[in-house]
Amino acid sequence: MSELSKCFYRVTAGRSCRDLCHPEYATCWQSFVGITKTLLPGSYKLYLTLLVIPPLVKGGGYTTEYWFNHILGYASISFKTYIQAISGLTLQCLLYKLFGRLHYYCLMGVPGLVSAALVPKLPHVHLRLQGITYFNMMLEVMIKKSRLRCLQLLRQSKLWATICFMLFSAKIMDVLRAKTVNQFWIMYPSTAPDGGEPTPAPCLHGASCQAYVLDGVWKYALVGFTIEAARAFVSKASLIYGEPARFARELRQAIGPALPLFLAAYVGSFRSISCWLAHSTGRERPGHARLAGLLSGAAYLLYPKYQIFTLGFTKFLEMSWEHHLNTVAVKPRWMELLQRLPVLRLVHMCSIGYMYHALVFHSHLSPPFNSKCVNYCSDFRVERIKRRLVSWMLEHSWSAC
Repeated sequence: MSELSKCFYRVTAGRSCRDLCHPEYATCWQSFVGITKTLLPGSYKLYLTLLVIPPLVKGGGYTTEYWFNHILGYASISFKTYIQAISGLTLQCLLYKLFGRLHYYCLMGVPGLVSAALVPKLPHVHLRLQGITYFNMMLEVMIKKSRLRCLQLLRQSKLWATICFMLFSAKIMDVLRAKTVNQFWIMYPSTAPDGGEPTPAPCLHGASCQAYVLDGVWKYALVGFTIEAARAFVSKASLIYGEPARFARELRQAIGPALPLFLAAYVGSFRSISCWLAHSTGRERPGHARLAGLLSGAAYLLYPKYQIFTLGFTKFLEMSWEHHLNTVAVKPRWMELLQRLPVLRLVHMCSIGYMYHALVFHSHLSPPFNSKCVNYCSDFRVERIKRRLVSWMLEHSWSAC
């Protein structure tokens, strides 16, 4: 990092924010007016998947109120992201004026963090969506960058990554079965009735075991296919009018079977193992969810992606912490103080700042989704900044840097 920052200061010496950030505009004010006029469509384009996928996955029960709230939520998060984009790009110029030079951390990192702090308050569900998404991407970059031997082993070995995911899955299913947390996860285990009355059958689910397992396999495979199809459609939609034949071909190629297979295998194996354990011991026991979660986590081998691994790790941390909060008899003082902090807001701010910085200075490690988010919202200005900076560095000999 120190070598990269030295190169940055060498090649940007004597250059202004106009040279790097907005050469097409003579002044920072003109740049502000220009981005205010042009950035709005990109923010709405970015969240098209948020508009399309939830109704498809819901699969029914649509009401006028549902559509109103869903479209209003989409419009709200898109507009607030537009405000955040304007803030971040404007801060680049303000920080240059403040320091009198281009600064390594103030080009993308600090503007990203501060713009996330300035954005109008997001609903909790949207703040959580953005915060967890960026936090997971930040973890991905950190894992890729890290020189720690254990993390290098995780990057290189699917086996060790799968073992870790299996452990995450075991803990997640254990706390979900205990009903001490209520958070999103891929699936949820059957739980005992609130009244504590024992069920006549060994298992807790209502249908036969065969129907229960097949229903999970079918539904989650369909969910995986729907997500893949919606994601592919949004990414290739621009070809519909110009090149319809190419659109159909690329759409088919973009829909992969790995995600549907992973979801079907994970849910199917968990339900199968849970039922087998219940019949083997005579009744369902709380510990069965832990063992079934551990073994079903091996499905990670079918879809060994950073996104799934970091999601499992994040939910493992979240659910373990919430489970501890909800079950501890007496909370220590430090725990009460920590609860008062706006942790989600801070995670959201820091993760966005980190990922904005990584996009320019560690772009080979940055997930494609991060590039898509920033470039859509900045009308590809950040991409142009990155290319301009790389071209300046190529003009100098690396040995001099």
